[in-house]
Order: sequence, then C-alpha cells, then structure tokens
Amino acid sequence: MSLTDYKSLLREAKLVVWGDKIRVDELTPEIANEVLLLIKEEISRDDSTPEGNARLASILRNNLAERVGVSYSFASGGSLHKGLHKGLHKGLHKGLHKGLHKGAPTGAVGGGASTGFSWPEIDIPWREIGLLCQYRETFKWDELDVLPPPPTQQRMSEVKDLMALQDLLWTQQQTKRRLQIEVEAGNDITAYMQPLAATVAAPGSATAILFQTLIALGGFIGQHYKARFNALRPSELDPNLKPYLPVPAHSSYPSNHSFQSFLIAETFGRAVPEHPGLPALYRAAWEVATNREWAGLHVRSDTYAGRRLARLCMPVIERVLEDQMALVRDDYYGRA
Repeated sequence: MSLTDYKSLLREAKLVVWGDKIRVDELTPEIANEVLLLIKEEISRDDSTPEGNARLASILRNNLAERVGVSYSFASGGSLHKGLHKGLHKGLHKGLHKGLHKGAPTGAVGGGASTGFSWPEIDIPWREIGLLCQYRETFKWDELDVLPPPPTQQRMSEVKDLMALQDLLWTQQQTKRRLQIEVEAGNDITAYMQPLAATVAAPGSATAILFQTLIALGGFIGQHYKARFNALRPSELDPNLKPYLPVPAHSSYPSNHSFQSFLIAETFGRAVPEHPGLPALYRAAWEVATNREWAGLHVRSDTYAGRRLARLCMPVIERVLEDQMALVRDDYYGRA
C-alpha cells in the first residue's frame, strides 16, 4: 500500500488517543498496525528540515485534528512554528513509542515514575490546543515580555550552586527528594493534588483533569520560548556537573517544570481562591520547580523565568480553560 492509501484509510477510521496509547478503530488489526507504524515513522523523522515540518503539519492537520473537530493553522517558519512543532512532536512521539513498543499501562500526560495514586487521565487535549492557537492573535501569548536569559557568566555562577546541591542530593537526608525528582520527571500531579487534601476517593476529578491539561498546554507554550532563547543546559555550561536525570534534548530557559507548576497554582487560585490549601499548592509548585535544580537540569534563572511566564500567560489560559475552571469550582462549591 502507498502512503496515499494509508492516509486515506486513516481519514476514514477513528483515531483514539488514550493515556500513553494511540489506537485506530474501524480497521482490521493488521491494517491498523501498519497505519500506526506509518505515523510513527513520519513523526520520528528529523524535524529540523522544512520538509519534516511540512510533513508533520500535514499529518496533524489532515489525519489527526479533524478526528476531534479542531482546526490548526501552521506558520510557514520561524521560532513560533519551531516551538509549537516540538511541543506536538514530543507529546505524540512519547505516546506512539510507549504504546507501540513498551506496552506500558496508560498514565497521565507525560508518563514517568508513579506515586501509586491513580488520578483521572486525559487524552492529548486537542480542543484546548486548538483554542490556544485560535487566540494567538488576540492574546499574543507567543510575544510575551519574557526577559532573555542572563549573560553566560552569570549562568555559570548559578551552575556553581548546582554543584553544591549535587553533593547534597546523594546524602541520606535527601532520599525523599530523589524519589520526588524521579516521580516529577514524568509530570505526575500528586505533588499538586495533595496540598488540596485530594485523594483518589475524593471528588477531585475535574481538578486532576484541569492540572493535566495545564501540563500539556504548558509544554506546548514552553517549547516556543525555549526555541526563542535556545539557552544551554547547566551541564553544557560546565561538563563537571553530573545531572541526576538524563538531560532533555530541548533548551534550558525557561524551565518548563517551573512554568507548568505555576500555571497549575495560578489557575487553581483563580478558580477556587478561597481554598485553604492554596498556599501549600504554591509551595508545592516551588518545590517541583526547584527539584529540577537539585537534579542539575536548570539554574535558578530558568526557574524564575518559568514562574514569570506562568503569570504572563494567565489571560489566555483563563479564556481557553474557562469551562474546565467552572467544573473545578463545581467540585468544591457545588453546582448552583
């Protein structure tokens, strides 16, 4: 079968994205598997070429977006396209890789180690990503006043602080922090749910879904700003630093974990401003953000930039997620 034949079949089928897996329904298992392998092959290609960008954009626009009623427009080039492309590429490639090769159980957006909690899970939030793209001209979230990273010499001095943390991290007193770092690498939401006194048995499903959606949108926006500044990772500034976790391929500034964590705190604070756990939620956001410093993946200026970006993004985030925020209010206040 030709590439055209596969794409034609895919447009006629139902594409189901569930947790870490992608499934094609309404096709025979043999053809469905071939279609998935085709998508994986296309997405795995070098995304730095114009041809690669155009190929991925075409697949998303023609074969994925229309299945969930969302329309995307892709810029012809520049840092915005590069950043958004990386955000989509990262999420889709993770899902395909885990679903097709690892056979891993489904998990929250981002995957990774587990705390043992089983929160409600979401698919890739295509609707919200579509709204974000739709509101780009209105809110200009791709042109926010994010300061560039400090000069290299200042960042080098920040790396020295990480050296001290690196030695402390392996002490017995930091055993809990090492576990937190491993769990948080996969964007697990337990650190944000516990300050709100949420348990898997408590009525907090709308909150869990909101938080996972924010993590996805944060990754999408964050990749744009990472591409804009293209800052070196701490271990690239000083190879003597030995990060606790594998160093991500994308650039360092701003910190996405900081950005996503404070998006969660800021959004929940606007949805349920009277919640008694809100101060603890902000402390949890800071701890998740600074744990990436302990892991040797970010310097402090990366963390600060992520926090600032979260606040700057709130106008568009509140518009995109107004329905979800209303459901969260219902969780805590009850329906009017």
